[in-house]
Amino acid sequence: MSEQKVMSKSELLEQMRRGWDDFQAYLQTLSEAQLSQPTDAAGWTAKDHVIHLAVWEAGIDALLGRESRWERMGLDAATWASGDFDAMNAVIQRRHKDMPLVEVLRTFQDVHQRLIGKIALLSDEDLQRPYRAYQPDSDRDAPVIGWIMGNTYEHYAEHRPWIEAIVER
Repeated sequence: MSEQKVMSKSELLEQMRRGWDDFQAYLQTLSEAQLSQPTDAAGWTAKDHVIHLAVWEAGIDALLGRESRWERMGLDAATWASGDFDAMNAVIQRRHKDMPLVEVLRTFQDVHQRLIGKIALLSDEDLQRPYRAYQPDSDRDAPVIGWIMGNTYEHYAEHRPWIEAIVER
């Protein structure tokens, strides 16, 4: 989750748009081979990073819909409950590693558009509601907006250097 200032819905959507546009522009500079072939030391391709971002963003879509994040992300309850992000990410990578690039990119686009649509229906006050207001089994009190930021534009910025390192190999 991101540490954040109080941000309006319009400011959040603008930050998300800028982050999305920048990340998409970068991805468009890469060839299919660059996105699909070279790997990092953990065996991840750039494509694996893209589907990772899509899956975590889908988790936020589920969160805002008051649905199970872990189920939407294709995780089991024990892995989710462990709080071990490396284990969660390994499951996501294994589950999607053979997904064709075109499907990865389409999934990322579709998930993102659904999330934008869901956020558009929220008020500024909704974004400041605690996480637990959207996930009743949680005791997290921090505003949900932090999870949105941390799993959208901040997440793209976090993964871009890793993707750059992979494609430069």
